[in-house]
Amino acid sequence: MQSNKIVLIIILTALQPLNSIIVSQSIHFNQAFSSHLTLNPANTGRFDGDWRAVAMYRHQGHEMSSDYNTSYFSFEYPVYINSEKIETGIYYSRDNSSGFSFPADRINLSISNGIHLNINSVLYAGIQLAWVHKQVDWSNTTFPDQYSRDTGGFDPSLPTSAHLENESTNYPDAGIGILYHRNTELGIFNIGYSLQQINRPQESFFGETFQLPVKHIWHSKADINLSADYFVIPTIVYLRMGKNQVSLTGIHFGYNLDEWMNQNNSIIAGVHFRNASMANARSVIFSGGMTWQFWTFMLSYDTSISRQNTARLNSTGLEFGIAFKLPSTQLSNKMIPWERF
Repeated sequence: MQSNKIVLIIILTALQPLNSIIVSQSIHFNQAFSSHLTLNPANTGRFDGDWRAVAMYRHQGHEMSSDYNTSYFSFEYPVYINSEKIETGIYYSRDNSSGFSFPADRINLSISNGIHLNINSVLYAGIQLAWVHKQVDWSNTTFPDQYSRDTGGFDPSLPTSAHLENESTNYPDAGIGILYHRNTELGIFNIGYSLQQINRPQESFFGETFQLPVKHIWHSKADINLSADYFVIPTIVYLRMGKNQVSLTGIHFGYNLDEWMNQNNSIIAGVHFRNASMANARSVIFSGGMTWQFWTFMLSYDTSISRQNTARLNSTGLEFGIAFKLPSTQLSNKMIPWERF
């Protein structure tokens, strides 16, 4: 038993350098505005249509012995209470970016509603409630006595003297957010702010309890028409959680394709940086996509430009997103255009 504790201490100590990296990467998806429900519950329902479904997948770190994968799926649907439209949304995510032995599952419910300040401006507010499940799974972990002379590597199927039990923790999470949206002749602009983990949830592993700090997220996006055919979409996201902070900023350039079946179609391509300061930039992100009829497709690739040795842990990432939006079948004098992508 004493040897097991020593092995556990060694493993957890070895993982400590990863903690600041993982926490600082809380904006995990490059396509942050595609995984919009992770940014702000006030983003719930911010599209023109009856309902929308979004699926995203991220594959990261091909230089590691075990890659990191993150999956996300969301669905949004409005409900009406006394003729008042209430936007509802749900998303599920599974993430092992903290290490292949530490997967995390999250299911999140959110609602939002807006107040029209004038004919072109709306102020939205939203709340979210989530349930988070995190676990420690040693099934993919190898130990020194599992070294195989035949293969020259470690084999998890070999017997080991280390017998570590799997651990898990569950906790509720809560958040609130606001979003200001304005439609102008030049284009569409919005800016938002959300507070997440406002209930200061606690994680417990191996008899140790950690209280999570409040997470602050600021985000802004614009959809600006340059001409009848061309447009730009600048975006910025800034997150602060405790002493850790990270930003994602950049721009997409777009081209409007010909309408087909009364639907607007377009293509975009752009570049973003993780961390706003080039001196501390962690990665550069190249992305592109298109909207065709009711579908939106996005693809991004990022590579590390950090000078830190730890950058190899997340040196590259490939991300794919797809969304389907059912056009609106109800007319309302409260409808306001929303930006593309």
